[in-house]
Amino acid sequence: MKLEFHGAAGEVGRSCIELSLKDGDRFLFDVGIKFTEGGFLIPEKVLDIKEVDGVFLSHAHLDHSGGLPLFEHKDLKGPIFCTRQTMRITEIMLKDSYKIARIKNLHPAYNKTDLKEVQKDTKFVRYDKWYKHRNIRFMFLNAGHIPGSAMVLVEAEGRRILYTGDINTRKSELMFNCIPDDELIDNPVDIMISESTYGDRDLPDRLELEKKFLKSVEKTIKLGGSVLIPTFSLGRAQEILLILSKKDWPCKIYFDGMCKKLTRSILSTPSKYVDHKDILSKMFYETVEWVGSNKRRKDAVTKQGIYLTTSGMIQGGPVLQYLSEMWHNKKDKITLMGFQCKGTNGRHLLEDGYVYIDGWKTYVKCDVEKYDFSGHADKKGIMNLVKKVNPKFVFFQHGDDDAVSNLKKWADKNISGKAFAPKVRDTFELD
Repeated sequence: MKLEFHGAAGEVGRSCIELSLKDGDRFLFDVGIKFTEGGFLIPEKVLDIKEVDGVFLSHAHLDHSGGLPLFEHKDLKGPIFCTRQTMRITEIMLKDSYKIARIKNLHPAYNKTDLKEVQKDTKFVRYDKWYKHRNIRFMFLNAGHIPGSAMVLVEAEGRRILYTGDINTRKSELMFNCIPDDELIDNPVDIMISESTYGDRDLPDRLELEKKFLKSVEKTIKLGGSVLIPTFSLGRAQEILLILSKKDWPCKIYFDGMCKKLTRSILSTPSKYVDHKDILSKMFYETVEWVGSNKRRKDAVTKQGIYLTTSGMIQGGPVLQYLSEMWHNKKDKITLMGFQCKGTNGRHLLEDGYVYIDGWKTYVKCDVEKYDFSGHADKKGIMNLVKKVNPKFVFFQHGDDDAVSNLKKWADKNISGKAFAPKVRDTFELD
């Protein structure tokens, strides 16, 4: 048995890990991309793609799914296994990514036919049920990260391999959290491949964070201002709607961007680990006002309101049009709802007080706040999960060097198994 790390080892992005067996069968855990200023990076050194016997897709975020059309272009033959919710959302995300690449004149490295091939080759599976494919068995378990997200448990050559994908061990308004059940506790896991995004820090208490956020929005509205909430369209936008549902607002909530299409998909697809769908449905179909054109945005922004729109790092999308009308108003507030990557407008706004609007560096006069409503486990959550699973081998990936090394140092002292911090292109023989 062999593991090869083609991406997301010592980095966040382009998740792709290959499991090779003695009988020649090969499987991939995720096929993602990593966005850069000049385009995107793909998994490295994946040879003979047409010989891959199957892909286990943990969830729909593009750093886990975005490479699938490219691999189809290179003649991927094996089925792509994922939950029904992931299948529906991935289709939307890939089509949108392709559209944006064409608009920005970035070569997407694949065509519309490849998008259709991804759909054709995708096989949906149910949570908590064993499936057989070739000489292995596998099961998808709730990961708690976003709708449809799953950990993947594989049995092969007498060993059990757990790939976490992205996980959240804490309950959110939208998702039931990842809890290791009897399948992981009572039956030993030999190899665990764990995400490490927040492996070097603790995240704030979620309920306290919700209270702080709602209090801040209330204060701005009472003082006559509006609140702009740049948000990630998948998972975060829906959770914010659920949080906002806890108060009666004297102004309208405007809902814009990719949030609308993805919320509709989440509500229309059965998923046992998505919570509060009744409240989300009421907010989406009865409470918020949908916005979908420049004319409607110009009209909406002239009124006091709460504007919930993409993109979460202010890199593109409708948020820039709202911001172009609001940046000078000291009564207004911008609330960032998660991590802001280096070099993005969101990061510039947080650290330097400016954003680029239509190419112009613009110093923003609004109040700016940030709330860590992360869909990931923090270091305590990851450590507790690893302890409970108690694997013989644990590989920490999907995190920067500090996060990965912190978890490895902890594991070296606190679990009986052996810990690894792989780099991209590293290979491990596990015979």
